Amino acid sequence: MALFPLLRERGVDPEALAAEAGLSAQVFASPDNVVPFEALCRLLQLARERTGLGDIGLRACTTTGLAALGLLGYLVANTESVGRALGAAQEFLHIHDEGATTYVASQGESAVLGYEVLTPGVAGADQVTFGALAIAANVLRGLCGAGFRFQEVDFAYRAPADISLFRSFFGAPVRFDAERSALFFEARWLAAPVAGADAFIREILVEKIRQQLAGAADATGERLRRVVRSLVAGGRFTADDLAAAFALSRRTLARRLDEHGTSFRELLDDARFLAARNLLQSSQVPIAEIAARLGYSDTPAFTRAFRRWAGTSPAEWRQRHPPM
Repeated sequence: MALFPLLRERGVDPEALAAEAGLSAQVFASPDNVVPFEALCRLLQLARERTGLGDIGLRACTTTGLAALGLLGYLVANTESVGRALGAAQEFLHIHDEGATTYVASQGESAVLGYEVLTPGVAGADQVTFGALAIAANVLRGLCGAGFRFQEVDFAYRAPADISLFRSFFGAPVRFDAERSALFFEARWLAAPVAGADAFIREILVEKIRQQLAGAADATGERLRRVVRSLVAGGRFTADDLAAAFALSRRTLARRLDEHGTSFRELLDDARFLAARNLLQSSQVPIAEIAARLGYSDTPAFTRAFRRWAGTSPAEWRQRHPPM
């Protein structure tokens, strides 16, 4: 809701702008309300255009933290360690955010908390990502406590004209036009205990989330495809991962997929192909690294799969599809 005062300060009617984006302003009254991702992108794109603020997504989220995640935020706050808390966010973020995924990885002495939009080319996705990493930064600061610092912050988008707020807010070097949007920090923080975490409350919250998932009527179709995309982005590639994401048994999941005329293998192939195209076109990530990110044992295995999807090799496809 910090976006609305920002709009008013610039002489923009927030309720009218929300309506123009296809949203009711009332949807922002609770963090547990569902806002369609592309509609939120439209809203922030319109906000950027009407205010002239190229960093409005960041500005709207500099004071936002765990409370913005609703039930998921309480779960994160009651998980025993920072690493496990981020893992819970990765596992259940699709309840709160169906347009993107988060992932956690270790790279030597550094840890990476990334945020990846699942559908490429959506106008306003940069502003959503600016805000998402601001929220993630506040969450990490709250979980880790005093002494926590970022090593670097990357955005896979062009820099706005003024990046001074990015530097002051994150307190670390900020790179734009990067290979991914992510926060980098010392890996030792993953083992840090979360102050005030209550294991009993956590178990109650996990069960509540699983019940919510099991009762969801839309655990099929487009939502299944989106969740598989988020699993792939987070480095998870099994039917068990998908079943767990919806609190379903493997047998029930297979029946749901069969009802929709598809299979987990087909959804996984589609998600891997989309992720591969995004990485090949939007970055200079080596093909061997793309293969590893997508769960292939080696580059030849990935190349064979890509040729089956696209009729050409990853290297040839990249040459034919330069960055937009």
